[in-house]
Parts: sequence; structure tokens; C-alpha cells
Amino acid sequence: MANGRVYWITGLSNSGKTTIGTALYYDLRRQGQDVIILDGDLMKQIASGSISAGYEEADRLIRAKRYSLMAKLLADQGTWVIVCAIAMFDEIRDWNRRNIRGYVEVFLDVPKEILKSRDRKGLYKDEMYAQLPKKPDIIIANDGDEPIRDIIKRIELLEPSNEDDYDRDRKYWNQFYMRLKSGLDKPSDFAVEVNKRLRPHSHIMELGCGNGRDSLFFLSQGHSVIAVDGSDAAIDRLNGLTATDKNALFVCDDFVKCHALYQMQYDCVYSRFTLHAIDDDQEDELLMNTREALNSGGMLCIEARTVHDEIYGIGEKVGHNAYKYNDHYRRFIDAEEFRAKIEKMGFEIIECVESQGFSKTEDSDPVLMRCVATIKGSCLSIKSN
Repeated sequence: MANGRVYWITGLSNSGKTTIGTALYYDLRRQGQDVIILDGDLMKQIASGSISAGYEEADRLIRAKRYSLMAKLLADQGTWVIVCAIAMFDEIRDWNRRNIRGYVEVFLDVPKEILKSRDRKGLYKDEMYAQLPKKPDIIIANDGDEPIRDIIKRIELLEPSNEDDYDRDRKYWNQFYMRLKSGLDKPSDFAVEVNKRLRPHSHIMELGCGNGRDSLFFLSQGHSVIAVDGSDAAIDRLNGLTATDKNALFVCDDFVKCHALYQMQYDCVYSRFTLHAIDDDQEDELLMNTREALNSGGMLCIEARTVHDEIYGIGEKVGHNAYKYNDHYRRFIDAEEFRAKIEKMGFEIIECVESQGFSKTEDSDPVLMRCVATIKGSCLSIKSN
């Protein structure tokens, strides 16, 4: 999927947000970019009649949060988004920076006397609510001296500071799965254990299915499976193998941001050795998506290497418990931190164990965490092993 981008153009009333945003929109369209513009005045019309249609500070904050969520949803699906809104709240910009990959913040800084001279609606009172951006990607003095065309070019040259990193080592894994010719007939021990807990004919979502051996096992046990992975080589192969199976769907996408798939409901969301591919913020987003996608009594089932594994710390440190070695990113899970996190998010632990022996081979015996959890209050409806 192509990376999305969000140009957040902000400034006080009459600073030229709509003018600059519209010019940027048409220039990007001319270049063939898939782009949409969300203008503050248009969004207020859509919200007409609702509590968020007014001009009080609380109304503005509600609208700004909606702009952020909408922009993120569109950008996560590969669309480029231009938002033209006052939204002068540190809370909103901080959220955008943390949560929107491909985020570019543009602040139109215009002298007060020019703003007042442009004011035809009597709205210059906006400044009473304003928290001016502290770290925009660019500050533009839009006082009329610089041609709009030049301003647009300067914006287009900006690169997001938090560009989408969905790639997930795609090249590495495509080569890996193209070399891998066997192993589909034997599921992991974890899949076998999870299957003992599942109700008959369960609906399962596997995150980062890899070569698909566990998904194929679940299918053989009579379950329905939707599996997601970033390797198109692996997904193409699995779709070929299951072309006539009405209970199978294999999708090449980012398993954190595949929003359409999270709109469905599942009896089990299954993740084995895939949390390693994402950072802490992406893990938070994934867990929140999972929480909303699980049926009552549904299970979140995770197996992952922990910080006590023998390969922890090898390579270049690139994040919290995360290292890059041989051009391959891997993050290790702190079992206690993870347990506390998901309980705080509203999950209830059924089992959380950290040990060797879960995935032992002739070459290795990693220290793994196995965690099975459900939504609080729904444990009693789960089949026990």
C-alpha cells in the first residue's frame, strides 16, 4: 500500500489556510496524487446542528479531534490529506505527531494587523483560544509578499518527520518466504494449544501470518480465518493454496492499520512472532483495534520473544527493547510491562507465561511469552483447555 500523508495547515482566522490548502490540493492532483481536502468551514457545515457546530472552545476541540481521527483513517489507507483548520490546541497537534504517520504541520504566521484587515466575519476573537504551534515543520509568513505558487513548492518539499514505516522488512521476508519451500504441514505448538481453547467454527484473525502454517492448521480444524501479512510473496502463495476454500481470506496489508478488517468481529485474534515487527506506539494501536474487534468471550492470543531471550541486545539499538541486526528489525517484549499494559486497556488475563521450551528446535530454544487474554467480564464464556 502507498504511504499516506497529512498536511495539517493551521493558523488564525484569515491567515490563508483555505487558500493555501486549496492550491496545494490542486497542485498535488495535477501530479497524479490521491488527495482529499478537509476544510474547517466545510466540516462545520457537516456538523451543523450538533454540539460541535459552535465556536466555543469545547466545540472547537471536539471538531479538531474529529479532523484528526478522519485524517488518520484516510492516511492509514494510503490517501494524502490536507486539513485546513484553526485547531489551535497543543493537545491536538501532539496527538497528530504521535499517531499520524506521514504528518506535516504547516503554521501560517500572519501579523495581527493584516489578520484584522482581512477580517470580514468578525471572527478575529479566535486568537483568545489559540495555543500557537511550538514545533511546526514549517512556518510561513503568509502576509501577501510571497507568491502562493512558491509557498506550495516549499510545502511539497517537506518530508514527514514520522514517515510511515509499514514496510516491515518486506524485502527481507519476501526473500525468506520465496526460499522457504516446506513447513506448511506442521503448525506451531502455540497454534495447537490455542486451538484447544477455541469454540467450534471460530472466526480467527491472524496478524502477520508469514508462511501461513498456523492459519492453514486453523482452517483444517473447521475454523474461518482472515490472515494479514506484509509479504506479498507469502500472501500470493497462500491465496493460491486456498483458492477454493470459502473460509479463508489472506490479505497483504499492514496488520496494525487494516481498519476494514478490524470492523469485523472475531472469536480469536492470533499473533505469533509478529509483535517484534512493530514499535510500542504501533503495539498500542494494534491492541486498541483488537479490543474493538473481539466478540464477547473472544481471545487475544500472543506468543513473542521476551527481553530475557539470548538474542536480546544483539545489533544496533533503535528503540525501546528494539534492535536492528543484519538489516532486520526486532523488538523484544517485557512480559510484565505487556501484562500491565493490556490490563490497563481493559483486557483480562487468562494466562501469561514466560519460559523456554515453547518453540524448541535443534538450533534454538528462545525465551517466549505466551499470553491469552479476553475483554474484562467475558472470561466465563471461553472454552477452557
